[in-house]
Amino acid sequence: MASQIIQIVSASEQGPERITVEASPYEFTIATRAKWEMIIAGEDVTIAKGAFEKIKIMEINLQQDLLALLCAFTPHPLVSVVRVGSGDGVAPVETDRHIKVAYILGQETGEIKEGDLIGVLNVLPIMFTHEATKPVLVKE
Repeated sequence: MASQIIQIVSASEQGPERITVEASPYEFTIATRAKWEMIIAGEDVTIAKGAFEKIKIMEINLQQDLLALLCAFTPHPLVSVVRVGSGDGVAPVETDRHIKVAYILGQETGEIKEGDLIGVLNVLPIMFTHEATKPVLVKE
């Protein structure tokens, strides 16, 4: 697989921050065992129907080489979790990750309370099928 020059974009106080790297696509195998991680609200939030919000969640720690996929079924009647993140920018699968925020979409207007189960992650171990190359910094 051919490598490509790409820009990795992270949030900063000054706005989007880009670094240019040379990276290659990954090939991997997904294991047949998995586990569920609960996405639990870490704060109270008022959400409006159709609103897109960022919410703090109880931290979820993922070791390297674990793939996290959102469960398609939503356990909360007011929101759907659209994505999760570290809140600190890029979190590659080949590193340990600390998930601290969720981005939610309001299905109905109402109150999310700290401790509410708002989503579930399906966590699956992966194994690279060939030696993956780490991105190489080209320029900042």
